[in-house]
Amino acid sequence: MNITSRQRMILNILLTETQGITVNEIAEQIEVSTRTIHRELNDIESLLAAYQLQLTKKAGIGIFIEGDVKHKEVVKSLLHNQTVVEYSSKERKLLILCQLLESKEPIKLVAMARDFKATISTISNDLDELDAWIQTYDLTLIRRRGYGVELYGTEAAIRKAMSTLISENLDEFDLLGIAKENIYEKPSKHINTVSERLLGLIEKEKLVIIENSLRDLKNHLPYPLADSSFIGLAIHLALAIERIEKGEKISFDEVYLKELERTPEFEISEKIVQTLRTRFQLDIPIAEVGYITMHLRGAKLRSAYDDYFEFKNVELALKVNKLISFCEDKLDVVLNEDPTLIQGLLTHIEPAIFRIQKNMKIRNPLLDEIKSRYNHLFQIVKAAVETIFTDLSVPEEEIGYLVMHIGASLERKRSEYNHQYRALVVCASGIGSSKILASRIKKELPAIGYAQNISMFDVEKIAKDDYDIIISTVHLSISSRDYILVSPLLTRDDVKNITIYLGKLGDLGDKQQDLQSVFSLQEGDLLGSLKNVQSYIDYTIKIIEEFACCKIDNQNLNVEEVVGLICEKFKQNQTINNKQELADKLLEREKLGGLGISNIQLALFHTRNKGILKPALMLYFLKTPMIIKSMDNKFTDIDKILVLLAPETISKEGLEILSEISSLLVEEEIIEVLACKDQERIRNFFLKNLYKYIMKKIKGRDRV
Repeated sequence: MNITSRQRMILNILLTETQGITVNEIAEQIEVSTRTIHRELNDIESLLAAYQLQLTKKAGIGIFIEGDVKHKEVVKSLLHNQTVVEYSSKERKLLILCQLLESKEPIKLVAMARDFKATISTISNDLDELDAWIQTYDLTLIRRRGYGVELYGTEAAIRKAMSTLISENLDEFDLLGIAKENIYEKPSKHINTVSERLLGLIEKEKLVIIENSLRDLKNHLPYPLADSSFIGLAIHLALAIERIEKGEKISFDEVYLKELERTPEFEISEKIVQTLRTRFQLDIPIAEVGYITMHLRGAKLRSAYDDYFEFKNVELALKVNKLISFCEDKLDVVLNEDPTLIQGLLTHIEPAIFRIQKNMKIRNPLLDEIKSRYNHLFQIVKAAVETIFTDLSVPEEEIGYLVMHIGASLERKRSEYNHQYRALVVCASGIGSSKILASRIKKELPAIGYAQNISMFDVEKIAKDDYDIIISTVHLSISSRDYILVSPLLTRDDVKNITIYLGKLGDLGDKQQDLQSVFSLQEGDLLGSLKNVQSYIDYTIKIIEEFACCKIDNQNLNVEEVVGLICEKFKQNQTINNKQELADKLLEREKLGGLGISNIQLALFHTRNKGILKPALMLYFLKTPMIIKSMDNKFTDIDKILVLLAPETISKEGLEILSEISSLLVEEEIIEVLACKDQERIRNFFLKNLYKYIMKKIKGRDRV
């Protein structure tokens, strides 16, 4: 089969889009005019006829290939094995970048022209156009007559550029699919020459070893990574191993490395590096631990934290509340009663801020579609971000993910569920994407009453009796007949395909009756529900009854000494069994990040530890203000310290009560309440709001 690169791309699209696609959509995907597509289709039509296939055009549907599945598979196989006879401008530039990034020596223009089947003038023009992209990665393109062309920059910059080339130009489905195939030790599919060249930046065998190593350590992470971040980390490590083996060295700021050493991600990164040192028999420097730590701290998450109490950042919670309020005012809807939205935004924004501060780029493959479909909401969220996060320059990619969280909440409000089918939803891009997909499924397909978000790595672990349909945004290792592949934003065609699939499942008479047990409370559930409510009440009573305000004369005392006095008081009232152990934990938490809340001049010290015997809430007024690091990593004066303690074995309900207490610190009323320094008024403030919280929980259970 002798066809051009462009014809190959069009055929790949047509063979994938079995339900039809418009000429305009094809043109947008491969970045050419519709006129060019029409011209290429004439040749493609003749080519398909030779394989007993027909190119069909239908108004309202688009173009699609008709014919025997076996003949389509023959064409696919020929495409995969075809030698490219022509590169598009985009392909040629990508290949040039790959060559420059890998080469340790200057490359002659004449050699590039020969390699990429182009003239020297064309290659020179390509380099002119690539220069701006190269500069964004702090790299310099050196071009001298008689010398050649080469890239100059740090090892970190070169790796960052390589990683971006892979993530931006290898389709996420392909990239994740290749990883999935490696994990299950299946032969990788053939892909086009440019994709092969991009993947050639790393060795597939190394990727297999690294993926397996990461899976072994996955359970040590304090939070679940989105599949895309998991694969991104694997790619990052594979590049690192390749470069280290070639003698390339990377540096890391020693002061910042010391800061990172105090984070939980650093400990995980050390385990990752130690595992790779053993498996590759390679001396991996400590600088690599720093870069892995940064990757983990900036990673997108697959779901919200389970341990709300440890995660809560009150300053960030305040900004999230302001963001939600801004959107509520503009949209004239109530959003702040949606706990999924609040927790989802908190979970997403914290690593997002880290990424922005450290200039870590993030890819959002859905950005154009989000701006097109949700343009009004996008502009509102963008304005909200610019108003609230004034010290950050937030890129549109990040704003797009925030829009998905808000959009998912709006979809949840509009949806009315008709509980019939159970779905597994696989979405690799993180919590925002999975939430909005699940919400749109429930809105567009009311027959689906239960949608569970899972990782693509866990699909085969779920018993088939636990679901009726799998809906995925990525290719899975299971048979294509067993799941529906959709866009994360769920197109009309996706809805149609899912409806057809559900229709084939047959009569729901017996199933509907069976599912009543899933969605209604049985006697055992009622008892469990009452026990849960009782647990909320019991924890609240214990905490409020023992709450007290104390004064500390902290003149000439540092933070460590003040914390020591506080721990002594907890030892005296038998809240803890080891004063020094608690002091160490509280100070360790303080070193991980700021605890000061500037607008109320208060520091929130909190921890969860086996040495804590019962949950506790205590407020300490300082005689002399002291300076402490705030939650937004600045410094602020504080004259109050609030301490929240939780036993290691505390229940989910107990953690939620403590988390709700910390959330109350962003309420406007708290400023006046704390200023009065009246113990009973402060106690009543917490009691009143916890009472409201529990009542809302009870009402929520009534609706189940």
